Amino acid sequence: MRTPQSEVAGIAADQHSHFTVRQALERGLTPGLLRRWLTTGTVARAHQGVYRFTSAPECWQGRLLAAILAGGGGSVASHRSAARLWRLRDVPRWRPEITTPGARAPLVAGVVCHRTDRLDAVDVSVTDGVPCTTVARTLLDLGAVVHRTVVRTAAEDALVRGLVSLVDLVCLLERVGGRGRRGTKALRWTVGGCLPAAGLESRLEAALLRLIRSSGAPGPVPQHEVRYRDGRTVRLDFAWPALRIAVEADGRRWHSTSADFERDMARANRLAISGWQLLRFGWNDVHHDPARVIGLLRRAFGLATAA
Repeated sequence: MRTPQSEVAGIAADQHSHFTVRQALERGLTPGLLRRWLTTGTVARAHQGVYRFTSAPECWQGRLLAAILAGGGGSVASHRSAARLWRLRDVPRWRPEITTPGARAPLVAGVVCHRTDRLDAVDVSVTDGVPCTTVARTLLDLGAVVHRTVVRTAAEDALVRGLVSLVDLVCLLERVGGRGRRGTKALRWTVGGCLPAAGLESRLEAALLRLIRSSGAPGPVPQHEVRYRDGRTVRLDFAWPALRIAVEADGRRWHSTSADFERDMARANRLAISGWQLLRFGWNDVHHDPARVIGLLRRAFGLATAA
């Protein structure tokens, strides 16, 4: 028969011997029994509202998980702590470091607490039984707290060990690495050193061409040149001149400046005025949402789509 005591012990077994007061009360443990456990030394206080069964040996993963539990809902290990969980090379040891989504970072004694306005589910993982940021997101966040050469070494280590791919890093930069986000410059510098821009473009174009073929669209004219009346020209990655449809592999979206953005917008507007329909797809679109890309292509060509 399950008792409140065994229920709490089961929770703690999955959390490196830690549990929260809320978890204990939800399982029926009384405040009186919790005080008795504390008095007899059965448990010890780790943080406000977080306790640890003393029968289990302490470990750094447990201390990190205690910090996460104290940080509140959605908190995860991040930055240097996440890098240590992933065993990335040359990242210095530090106090427990966590990130919490929301407007304010929690105050937890002895813990470095960060806040973020964006922590997507795809950026969260679990390793060694501890919720943490994925390797890609960890590398982005690292750039905010260590020198960029440390980020590069850690990224190279992760790439060699197969923990992350260049595609993962470029997609992350496209999705959340906007101007002003701390850590973005260091990761852009790292990715740029791993693969030149021409390599990025060619790999994305090859992947996008596979999706074009999968969509059932007619064969495109690659690198088609459009000449305007004033003599200026623009080169399109894939074009269907008779239909005035163009598809661009937007491989440098993650590395664009304000000037790049303005130039691209003006270019798209000129094409629209000339009667062209322009579809632009980046790394994140092609590699993380190919079904959406295929659907948009099919609609552009008036092809039947599945209901």
